[in-house]
Amino acid sequence: MSSSSSVKSAARNAARRAVGKQRWRRWLPDLGLSGDTPAPAPMDARTLYALAILLLLVQLPHLLHLPLWVSLSGATLIGLRLSLLRRPGQKLLGRLLSPAGVTLLAIACALLIKLDYGYFIGRDPCVAFLFILVAAKFAEVRRPGDATMLLCLAAFLLLTQYFYSQTILAALVTLPAVIALAHALAVLRDPENPAQTREQLKLVLTLLLQGLPLAALLFIVFPRLPGPLWSLPEDASATTGLSDSMSPGSIGQLSQSDAVAFRVEFDGAIPPPRDRYWRGPVLSEFDGRRWSVSPRLLQARSSYQGPAADIIDYTVTLQPHHQRWLFALDAAVSLPRPDLRSNRPIDATDAASDTQDNTAQTPDRSRDDSLRIRHGKPLGRLMSDGQMLAGNSVTQLLRYRQSSVLLDTRFASRQPPDNTLFLPGVNQRSSRFARELRDSVQSDTAYAQAILHHFNQQAYHYTLQPQLLGDAPVDEFLFDTMAGFCEHYAAAFVVLMRSAGIPARVVTGYLGGEMNDDYMIVRQSDAHAWAEAFIDGAWRRYDPTGAVAPSRVEQGLSAALPGDAAVPRLARLDKGWSSNLQLRWDALNHQWQRLIVDFDNDTQDGLWERLGLPKPELWQITVIVLALTGLWCTLVLGVPRLTSRQGSPDERLWQQLCELLRRRQLLREPAETPAEFLQRATQAWPAQARRLHLLQGHFSSLRFRALSETEQNRRRSEVRQLLRRLRWSLPRGAWQAAGDESEVT
Repeated sequence: MSSSSSVKSAARNAARRAVGKQRWRRWLPDLGLSGDTPAPAPMDARTLYALAILLLLVQLPHLLHLPLWVSLSGATLIGLRLSLLRRPGQKLLGRLLSPAGVTLLAIACALLIKLDYGYFIGRDPCVAFLFILVAAKFAEVRRPGDATMLLCLAAFLLLTQYFYSQTILAALVTLPAVIALAHALAVLRDPENPAQTREQLKLVLTLLLQGLPLAALLFIVFPRLPGPLWSLPEDASATTGLSDSMSPGSIGQLSQSDAVAFRVEFDGAIPPPRDRYWRGPVLSEFDGRRWSVSPRLLQARSSYQGPAADIIDYTVTLQPHHQRWLFALDAAVSLPRPDLRSNRPIDATDAASDTQDNTAQTPDRSRDDSLRIRHGKPLGRLMSDGQMLAGNSVTQLLRYRQSSVLLDTRFASRQPPDNTLFLPGVNQRSSRFARELRDSVQSDTAYAQAILHHFNQQAYHYTLQPQLLGDAPVDEFLFDTMAGFCEHYAAAFVVLMRSAGIPARVVTGYLGGEMNDDYMIVRQSDAHAWAEAFIDGAWRRYDPTGAVAPSRVEQGLSAALPGDAAVPRLARLDKGWSSNLQLRWDALNHQWQRLIVDFDNDTQDGLWERLGLPKPELWQITVIVLALTGLWCTLVLGVPRLTSRQGSPDERLWQQLCELLRRRQLLREPAETPAEFLQRATQAWPAQARRLHLLQGHFSSLRFRALSETEQNRRRSEVRQLLRRLRWSLPRGAWQAAGDESEVT
């Protein structure tokens, strides 16, 4: 008994193992882990090639900001999948591109991306990983459902390029990918359609152009959200532009770039070049070589009480620089606010809101002005040292309204902090020289002028390539090299002022700007440093660079340097045709940014006000959109022909086919039988012969055969599907030559 029970138990265990093994083997082929793993199931070659072209066009805009190995990996996966399509017998490649193999490749790429960037949760590594995932999905695509998911992923990857650039060029690069996306969708929807790619692309372009007015309508009237749909953690991107510190040579290096820092649109008169001091970071801390921003800053309010006519209103479009400071003409008398313009003048409510926001009340302007600053929530704060700070780092294009007055003196309500007098004691020769020079004059103002006179009369030179300085950089500059850029002169001036017991600090920003049509371009080559000294209860601006190279203040960087200096091309006075062409392109991009990219909820409200219309309610917008959409569809598609609804369902289907062919200019003759009519249609469109024969068979069966109700419904459903595909596939007017030839024959 014991032996028989043990035999039965062993048999039951063996049966369980066999069932488990069968279940395991059932899943293994799908995972690609079994020994006899087949290659991915063959998919229609036309669909795969359409998807491959789409992915290459989607990947193209990302080549500029992704690591080279990521771009090569994505392109390699696409190439391997196409190679497997042409030679499906490659077992090793089939296993590599199995779901399991592709998953392992994706995990390996994720680890490499983490090692390359140093982090994974952020804009750049996430876009790189999505780049790999899209290519990996193409490598293992098997079914139409996989292809549909791939289309969605490709569309999302295409949109991610706007994380980096929103220029016209970015939109133009997107256009071929959008066309390829529509073409791939058409091929996937009807892979048996024998129409040529050229005909399908023509149809896709027609549909896109027909939908363009509707897209423009929705762009203008669709309600905007007050903020973005999502946000990403800030990437550890390298900062561009001015830094929060300055050492000898730092601004000189920045001035060799002609990249745009920001653009400015003035409401009225444009300040002369010598008054275009764009205030940025204020550097009060000094360790003997390096100047840096003070960590102890207080929020302040403007104390300007002068005439309103002196106030300059303008709009700044700031490029992302991954720092917090905002730029304004010296001195700012308002907080930076969103660009909201309307015909409504500033009233008492606006002034009160300014006061509540801890800023000065902006003086009233004339109510005859055509454009006014409409106050919104401030985008930044005005600090006690005169610089403006945003709430967060500027990581994307920022457009704000600002008001300033041209002042070189800022009266202070409190005494300067101690760090504006601190000297580490490493520049002893400068301190001795400062005490001797201060003893020779009667006042602090005369002392500051004496320093400027010293720079002007001695053999100092303004150069982009100064000599390297050692541990006492100010001493070596003042008494040894006597050649430097703006940061050398500003730092030396502040050290000399502090040595005489006068509070002083370095101010960095930009000086100048170039007009391009109706707006000004301020470039990195306009970066500048000057000094401020606290004399007679006010901070007064002193620019020692102007004492050495007055043309730098009056005409710009190029005028102050010799002709063989390494001045950026767009900063030169003698611009060639290529520079002028680049300026025209910049003007076009500026209008694109202002009218399209910056069209947000506030701009939309201002548009309604400028049109003299109240802001519509949501139901009104819905009615307007539906009415205009219906009107446009009627104009594009025409008024539907009212066909007779009499007769059986089969007769109505036949009437739909006749109407479809009539729209393609193929008319049925009065004495022509249905079979003869469809035979003539087959001669007119040989590429659609299969579908027309199927239709003839279905109509014959429905008319002459005794079919069950279920079979009749099935055939009618197939007829409707064939009619939809014919409506998509039949070209307009292309049958005539073939039809005429058949009649002659």
